[in-house]
Amino acid sequence: MALKKIYIFVEGNDDALFFKRVMADEFLKLYDDVEVIQYAQMKRAKVDLFILSISTLNFKYVITADIDLARSVNDKKKLIKSKFAQVNDENIIIVVEEIESWYLAGMTEELQIEMGLPILESTDHITKEDFNAYYQVAFRSRIDFMQEVLKNYDLATARQKNRSLNWFYENFLRKI
Repeated sequence: MALKKIYIFVEGNDDALFFKRVMADEFLKLYDDVEVIQYAQMKRAKVDLFILSISTLNFKYVITADIDLARSVNDKKKLIKSKFAQVNDENIIIVVEEIESWYLAGMTEELQIEMGLPILESTDHITKEDFNAYYQVAFRSRIDFMQEVLKNYDLATARQKNRSLNWFYENFLRKI
């Protein structure tokens, strides 16, 4: 039987930590192996060659990106495709607003209360700056806060609090 493998291309450290700790288990329900690769510091040609070799081997891949300053998901996808010639539109995941919104989405109300944090009903519009202001209420260290959130992460809660994460889970994770 052929190895079923997927590569998850992420922008930076925070994205890699999130996908390794939260989404890898979900992918392992469908694949034998999951590899998370940080592409933001890689040369464009190297990413394209990597994607070409992955496709040639009949492995799967996804490339993730925060929406950042793009006006829409489609605009951000066009930007990604303009950077990486080998990327297919259906393999791109856009995180709205930024990966930090997906982190906070997984915090249950009980955990937010326990940490003395304001209750967030939705994280759809959370930016990196919002995240930094939020965690400083209870933690001095950003990474300590992120580790604590991931240790107690509730994917069902996250899917209710963040539309782009729920879309990814419902439409993308199930499609590949």
